[in-house]
Amino acid sequence: MPMWFAAVTLAAAAITATAAESATPVKMGLQSVVAPFVLPDNTSGLLVDVVRAAFATQQVKVEFRYLPNARFDDQMRQGLLDITPTTGTDAAQVGYLSHWPVTHFHNMAITLRSKIPTLSRLEDLKRYRVTAFRGARNVLGAAYAAVVGVNPDYREVVTMPSGALLLGRTDIIISQPDIFQYYLRQQLPHQRTGDDVLAYHDVLGPGRFYWMRFRTEAQRDAFERGIAQLYATGEIDRIQQRYARDYGLTRDFFVALDCQFRPEQAPQKCKKIREWTRPAQE
Repeated sequence: MPMWFAAVTLAAAAITATAAESATPVKMGLQSVVAPFVLPDNTSGLLVDVVRAAFATQQVKVEFRYLPNARFDDQMRQGLLDITPTTGTDAAQVGYLSHWPVTHFHNMAITLRSKIPTLSRLEDLKRYRVTAFRGARNVLGAAYAAVVGVNPDYREVVTMPSGALLLGRTDIIISQPDIFQYYLRQQLPHQRTGDDVLAYHDVLGPGRFYWMRFRTEAQRDAFERGIAQLYATGEIDRIQQRYARDYGLTRDFFVALDCQFRPEQAPQKCKKIREWTRPAQE
């Protein structure tokens, strides 16, 4: 076989394989509702829209499958999922880790400023009625679990009752501020919630960063090329601005991406993030 013919044949085969992979949607596992990052209609949300847009730049479609977190790893091992969020600390998990964290959950203790203007340390939570998201004691660390474990007025809930804080039914809400504000708008749409009303207390640590784990290297590389393209074209800003307008979202959820692609905008914050985010890579 002539060398030129062999080269053309191999190139054609590579193009055909790439096209076939692009024609097959990648399947991403997500929690059913983490509003406003994953919205209850299961077709939108800030995270959903950004992942979909990133893959669209690579002509790849995404199917989102909503499952309890505990099932993500099993579904990946069975080949039923291609992408799952992960804290990036378990090198034994199957697949390929993204080269940088993608999302950031920075939970805070939220109070009415008129009732609790300051909280100086984690131990202060012992003295109040505290409402947190389900599973908080499992993800916010041993010190947090020890403090709330001795508080008889501590509870965890599935749907964040943000309005309960304004109505005096709890003293402290443990939540990511954007999630808290989303549910507050749903529950008390006419309530004023400026800085003179609410206080956000940073007593729970630096937050939790999530990478993405992919079944194949090709899927990871396609996603990362897509994210880079969203930043290059400004599409990431248009998506963020839409959610800021509709839901009052800040950029904190994607602060790790901002620091990856635009570190000059917040050099001190990005320096801290680099210190916090060093997972074991494959």
